[in-house]
Amino acid sequence: MATAPLRSHDRILQKALALFSEKGYDATSVREICEAAGITKPTLYHFYGSKEGVYQALVQGALERFQADMMHALAGDGSLRTHLSRMARAYVDAAVREPGLARFLMALIHNPPRSAPATDFVGFYHGILAEAGRTLEAAVARGEVAPGPTEVRLLVFMGALGEAMHGYLLSGRPQLTHELADSLVEVVLGGWTTGAAS
Repeated sequence: MATAPLRSHDRILQKALALFSEKGYDATSVREICEAAGITKPTLYHFYGSKEGVYQALVQGALERFQADMMHALAGDGSLRTHLSRMARAYVDAAVREPGLARFLMALIHNPPRSAPATDFVGFYHGILAEAGRTLEAAVARGEVAPGPTEVRLLVFMGALGEAMHGYLLSGRPQLTHELADSLVEVVLGGWTTGAAS
């Protein structure tokens, strides 16, 4: 079955991502984006208004999709294990679905372009942590898990997910699967020691 061609605005974002990743945002011109996407400048301006608009659609669009996936995973009924497994699965799915975009976003967090529009990565991250924290504290209140330091627990959980993603993007290992996501949750919730350990 033939794959449908990308629509112009999707193709613009796809080609802009490739150019921004290869050359950097500052060194990429509107002309280069248009040539790569096979469109005219008026077409780019119609959809996004400017190079800054392309960048914002790419970055903000990715963050909003990821945040929506995380919030959906944490919403509704279910045990803490269920919520965290859904969250971990959504996390790995995002990296596997768009690894180039994930690499680009990681690079932006650590080395943002000088002239690019500002992105509130900190607020985005804290918003997800806050919702995960509320889910964890509700599980404590229900007696599902023992009381403990919420911030440290989230550091362990999010750290495990982040390390898995970084390893995958860097070297292709580990393979990001739902089985790995579920296993990470089991290890985090179950701990490492036996009851007899001190």
